[in-house]
Amino acid sequence: MNNSYKAYSYLGLFMFFVLLILSCIFYKERIICFDTALVDSRIIITNYFSIFPVRFGGAIPQIIPLLATIFNFPLKLILLFHSMGMILFYLLFFILIVFRFKNFVFAFALVFYLTILVSDDFYWFISEYQQGMAYLCLYGAWLMEKQKSDSPIKHWWIHFLIVLWIQFFYLLIVFPMVFMFCFLYFINEKRSLKSFSIFIAVVVVSFVIRYFVGKMDWYEAEKIQSLSGIIQNISNMLYSKSFIQFINDLKFDYLLWLIIFIFTNIIILQKKRWLLSFTMSAVSLIYLIVVLAFNPAADRFYIQNMFMPLAFMVALPFLFYFINQLKPKTGLLILVLVFSIRIGFIYSAHHQFTNRVNWYSAKIQQLRNGHDKFYFIPASTVPMDTLLMTWAAPFETLLLSSLNSPDSTLVIKIEDDNAEVKNDTAGIFQSWKPEDFPSLYFNLRRK
Repeated sequence: MNNSYKAYSYLGLFMFFVLLILSCIFYKERIICFDTALVDSRIIITNYFSIFPVRFGGAIPQIIPLLATIFNFPLKLILLFHSMGMILFYLLFFILIVFRFKNFVFAFALVFYLTILVSDDFYWFISEYQQGMAYLCLYGAWLMEKQKSDSPIKHWWIHFLIVLWIQFFYLLIVFPMVFMFCFLYFINEKRSLKSFSIFIAVVVVSFVIRYFVGKMDWYEAEKIQSLSGIIQNISNMLYSKSFIQFINDLKFDYLLWLIIFIFTNIIILQKKRWLLSFTMSAVSLIYLIVVLAFNPAADRFYIQNMFMPLAFMVALPFLFYFINQLKPKTGLLILVLVFSIRIGFIYSAHHQFTNRVNWYSAKIQQLRNGHDKFYFIPASTVPMDTLLMTWAAPFETLLLSSLNSPDSTLVIKIEDDNAEVKNDTAGIFQSWKPEDFPSLYFNLRRK
């Protein structure tokens, strides 16, 4: 490993160190956050993984909080380890790509993916989509290595199984996957149209399998059903909440991505890579339209998760045709500048999520003066601009209130004003009885 490659590797490792420190500082913001609170509550209560049947790959990062629960670690450590564990999960992929495949392009494509379009999504990290993209980066590094030695299509069934595994993380991962195969085809001096066609066929078949298997699960079926409205939503897209938010973010939060996208297009056009420029632009635009039409009213944190593959798609040619061609010191300086800017955005985004935690903490403290463990709060009385979503309030408050002691457990449910809610375990946690909650962490006995 030469000195320049070492320097890039150390920069990547330092970036993950920074993200790891932020994950420790803001572990409450990251765990007391919608789906993550639900997942951790399920893990602790059931001593088992909390996954959807179709997205089974999402179980792997849950090993750390599950082991911490099995070995009866304090609740604070379980939540802290889960927050840190997700960064360590991506770090493992980075280390494999850097030190096993010695692939600068896909290693930093992963870092780009985790930073360039990320601010709110650092705090909503539970998405299986993000996890699937880590596998895609690792797979891309392996393919790039095989292209140098022999035809990677010799054992096509192995690639089919890998592609199918990745496809099961999220349906729309097919877009960055197709672009990755196109990119590898364009940079390969021994390119074979036959091999490329077989890879695209493998992607299509895996997508079809994932589509029909997904319809067997109620949650996935709802997502797939939403696809049918894309054409209709496109006609109204310019007035949608998601599009307006995206345009506003493009002026500031996503501006760096836009600059890199335009600059990369200029670079590859200068190198007369016409097809690559067209493919990157076309796939990115089509993907962007699909995401905006698929989620016309999505909250910012949710749709930002869908935008993140756009960073991966621009990162591959940017790193390969530009950074890779610079003197190491210049390349490092540019990457340091890019990542420093994005770390600033990630840090600044904590305010929204810190405010959520602070509001719940204050409300829990206020209700401690009562003589109950379960409280119903009408939705009209809570600040939705602060809380964003309230469906996970029982799980968020269950964890947050119990951090200091199981005896301090207090559960809040927020529902419509006219909703009929039973203020007991059955009315709030319909799947569990009071005795199902481990006494080591939660005490739900009424005072």
